Amino acid sequence: MTRYSRYTSPEQRSHIVLIWLVVTLLTSSAAILTRYCRMPATSIGFWRVLGGALVLSPWWYAAWKREGRPAVFSLGTCITGLFLGVHFATWAWSLQNTTVANAMLFIGLQPLLAPFVARPLLGERLTRWEILACALACLGMFWILGRQFAYGREHLAGSLMAFGSASLCACYFVLSRKYRAGQHALLFSVPVYLTAAAVQLAAGLTVGGGISLGDGPSRLAVLGLILLPTVGGHTLAIYLLRHVKSQLVTLTVPAQFIFGTTAAVFLFKETPSYWFLTGAVVVMSGVVLGVMKSERVPVPRR
Repeated sequence: MTRYSRYTSPEQRSHIVLIWLVVTLLTSSAAILTRYCRMPATSIGFWRVLGGALVLSPWWYAAWKREGRPAVFSLGTCITGLFLGVHFATWAWSLQNTTVANAMLFIGLQPLLAPFVARPLLGERLTRWEILACALACLGMFWILGRQFAYGREHLAGSLMAFGSASLCACYFVLSRKYRAGQHALLFSVPVYLTAAAVQLAAGLTVGGGISLGDGPSRLAVLGLILLPTVGGHTLAIYLLRHVKSQLVTLTVPAQFIFGTTAAVFLFKETPSYWFLTGAVVVMSGVVLGVMKSERVPVPRR
């Protein structure tokens, strides 16, 4: 359970809970808005990160001058941006090839995958709770994939792609922790976004024949992706991390699944089956257990 400081007033707690709800709603909108984008997956991800970089560029420029005009790109930002770019492209593809519930459930495994990525990259040990949580989530995941393989193979490719995208997302977060240590958030984030855009541009030119501008509704959906989950959700999450433990922010992952799945029922008439919901409860139980029992990582001082 997230603990507040004994100096936190009830009004401040209500303020924190409200911000958490806004962050969750903003980030869960990504799946819904992506479904409204009628363009290739690489184009969706390209415009999302490029737009995010352009929106943040005035604040990045001010921070860049204040920090003494350091090199814009580094090995760390390029590697991290590579993983972010492939993650966004594969995530959009999964949403185009399965239901919102499927895609959001499997992408939601990234908090459990991150410790396994952090072990070789950062030398962080795995706790018994993390291993148990992953085993619980795997049990639910195998149940869902087994049923899809037997009765609904049209969703199998999208589910597997979402799981692969979750692995890439976990790598992105671990690499961010590795390379961003002691660096201003904007000075790290904007070059990462630009690198991710370049990666998706290259992929779009290679496999998709270029980057699509989409039709009118698609452009509005992309604008929503830029402003709501990318800029708004990310910025508020950073603000929230100043006041609460990271576990509370990470708990937006299972909450996003609930909000996104509920919205898809009304917007796209996608009602999950009972066997899917049974497996989803087991998977999300593992995610929540892993988040609540995760150990805090010391933050390097600048």
